[in-house]
Amino acid sequence: MPDSANDGQPTRLLLLTHEYPFDIGDAAFVRNEIQALSEAFAEVVIVSLTSPDAPRLPLPANVTYLGAVGTPTAARAIRGMLSPKRALRALRVFGAEGGQRSTAQLRRDLIATLSGAYFASHRSVREAMRTERPVTVYSYWGVDIAYVLPWLRSGADRVAVRVHRYDLDERTAGYRPIRRSVLGNADVVLSISDSGREYLLERAPFISPEKIVVRRLGIPAQPRELEQMPEGRTVHLVSCSSAIERKRVDRILATAIELARRGRTIRWTHFGDGPLFEELRGNAERAASEIPDLTVQLPGRVSTAALMERYRAERPSVFINLSADEGIPVSAMEAACFGIPIVATDVGSTDELVGDELGSGLLVEMDDDIQTIASAVERVLDSPALFDSRRVWAERYDSTVNSHTAAAAVAGIQP
Repeated sequence: MPDSANDGQPTRLLLLTHEYPFDIGDAAFVRNEIQALSEAFAEVVIVSLTSPDAPRLPLPANVTYLGAVGTPTAARAIRGMLSPKRALRALRVFGAEGGQRSTAQLRRDLIATLSGAYFASHRSVREAMRTERPVTVYSYWGVDIAYVLPWLRSGADRVAVRVHRYDLDERTAGYRPIRRSVLGNADVVLSISDSGREYLLERAPFISPEKIVVRRLGIPAQPRELEQMPEGRTVHLVSCSSAIERKRVDRILATAIELARRGRTIRWTHFGDGPLFEELRGNAERAASEIPDLTVQLPGRVSTAALMERYRAERPSVFINLSADEGIPVSAMEAACFGIPIVATDVGSTDELVGDELGSGLLVEMDDDIQTIASAVERVLDSPALFDSRRVWAERYDSTVNSHTAAAAVAGIQP
């Protein structure tokens, strides 16, 4: 057991998630860190925001799942305020944001404050904090479940918060409540990207700069076939995301159609489902019936293991992500792990994974037309030797490395 900020005392970690250990949502991230966290702490207890209808993932021997606090309701929030101590803390949290706040911002701060009070009153949180051991609290998000942090600060020896993009950037996500109480009082804030750290340095002066560190997400190494696939005329495009508006999967279909009309034999496979999935299926089936050189496969949502096996066995030609908003897309990391070149929109921090200069693929602008995007795909297809996305994965996004550096930052272990 490595020494931590608690001078080597056996330490409990309270890990706050949104869905993990259920195999959905943030499991895509946390599953790649949990082993390193279990090695850095004597024991790990997990409390999630929700308990979705999905399989539970296996956990290391010293890791225990205590339960979900549940989405707060008005009645639950009021019940969480019945303790005078929590009510006093709520007044302090609500007032700590200070400054000029609109009515809408005040309302969101109030909801976040009441949510945190309710979470703190929940049996699973109280059980997690009831120990003779020093406790480190690690919130995997800077919003939602993180609203409990002001109530745990006094009982915790150390508090760590990870921020992505959804929970950080107000330019795309809107007002983020009780920032000072959630981030300003943390001992360390782990940003998944360089641009995230720069954003906080610019817009969150209440956080000491030395407390903001970059700890990237990652994907574990995957076995690959050594022999080369025989060359053929078919170009296999792949994409992976929920079928929701901001992911703009319809534009990927339009790109596949454009490439087929240019004389390419195209097979497009999209992994993932969602509210727009049936509409996507209908449009794809119509296009495939009208264009002889276009084949479309829509297997829906598949497990991570199944996705990795498909990539390994089929070795697609190009991975495409045309989302309007991203942090650093894990789906693109998964493709890079197999050396699949990537074409992606230049949004969020995607340029820290994808780009001509990095040699992993090409970026397109969010407002580029389909013809421009198709030309970017063709450039990748026509010059495969110029692109090595696996090298970028190995240098920046290998979870074997990243998970241990993140766990060390959470524990306060000096590098």
